[in-house]
Amino acid sequence: MSSIKIWIGILLLIGGLGCQRQKPAIGPSEVVYILASPSMQTRFQSVIDTTFHYGIRTPEFEPFFSTRWIEINRIGDLAAFRNIIVLADLNEKSMGRTVAAALLPADQLELASSDSVYIFALEDRWAKDQMVVLIAGRDTDRMIQNINEQKGWIYSKFDRLYQKYHIAHLYQRGEQPKLARVLWDSYGWTMRIQHDYLVLREYPDKKFVWLGRGFPYRWLSVSWDDGIRTDWLTANGLFNKRQEIGQLYQDIATDTRYLGFKMTRLGEWEALKMTGLWYHEKETLGGPFFSYAFYDSRTDRTFVIDGLIFAPGQKIINLFRQVEMMAGTFTTLAPRKR
Repeated sequence: MSSIKIWIGILLLIGGLGCQRQKPAIGPSEVVYILASPSMQTRFQSVIDTTFHYGIRTPEFEPFFSTRWIEINRIGDLAAFRNIIVLADLNEKSMGRTVAAALLPADQLELASSDSVYIFALEDRWAKDQMVVLIAGRDTDRMIQNINEQKGWIYSKFDRLYQKYHIAHLYQRGEQPKLARVLWDSYGWTMRIQHDYLVLREYPDKKFVWLGRGFPYRWLSVSWDDGIRTDWLTANGLFNKRQEIGQLYQDIATDTRYLGFKMTRLGEWEALKMTGLWYHEKETLGGPFFSYAFYDSRTDRTFVIDGLIFAPGQKIINLFRQVEMMAGTFTTLAPRKR
């Protein structure tokens, strides 16, 4: 890169972009760009890449985020991208230190130098809906240790931005408040529903509603029962419940090889989450799924929300997460009238 282009990038950093002049961030929402010198990449690539090593099997493992390492001298080309990490060794008179000095006030830069490590998240720094994380310090061993200690925090900054971006675009083409109201009036629960989802089947006697949309196929179902179903709130019980749901879907089963369980949140509830792969018992079909089980004290009911996707030959991760985000809008509160 020419020295002129490098200094254009530095001027952009120092000058910043006023909020009223900011354009939306560009670049894929699931890619994190790491700007670093070649020596810093060699030292830090493993600890940074593993920070983002979360994902699902589709059936191949597909990460929620991928990382791309870029020479920091290209900062001028990438300043408007959505997800950026800047690695800066403050011992060096280099582009990394120059970028850190442009991002931080002088007192904070001094603090980073004296304390050996500094991690800071900057939202909308050079573009709207952007996350820039600066990791700067004088002791690279301490920096790596600190990244290991803060992996969850670093990941959450980009994951929250991802969800904010996609939830806004999820309903950009419209949603169905009338259908949401019908579900509320019929069953006492509802959610925000994308414009092209349909009610595929309802079994009121079995307390089961199945929503879906066309290819690539995305299904979302809600099952419930009165009181606390403690069996649904265990790993074995949730697996067995999902086998029942699969038969309501018709001939869908759960692959036992790749099951994962964890406690997490869905909306306002603490929930048991199960993930893995589903398959069709009679046809060559399959893909990833999620199931959330939780108890709602407001209505004294236990719910299981199940979602799956079938999208052969397509990038699945964004589609899968969009279904999960729609599930996250589930509520047992009455919808507002529109």
